[in-house]
Amino acid sequence: MKNNCDHALEYVYHYLDEEITWYHRARVRWHLRRCNDCCNGYEFERRVKAMVRSKGVDEPPPELFERLRAFIREHGVDDR
Repeated sequence: MKNNCDHALEYVYHYLDEEITWYHRARVRWHLRRCNDCCNGYEFERRVKAMVRSKGVDEPPPELFERLRAFIREHGVDDR
């Protein structure tokens, strides 16, 4: 993956959640307009987020946290 793509992907989730400065939003938007691969990835993430939001669930199911903890333990990542 190109360096510009790596940089843009660092900000994609923050871009989706509108949690970045206007400057970084402009840079991500500029990159997405010019890079089909990143744009496709962004669109996928945007649709997933919209689908989750449309389900109207305020909190994830409790078993999700257990599954995440098990995944973290299995892959040797400290969960503190």
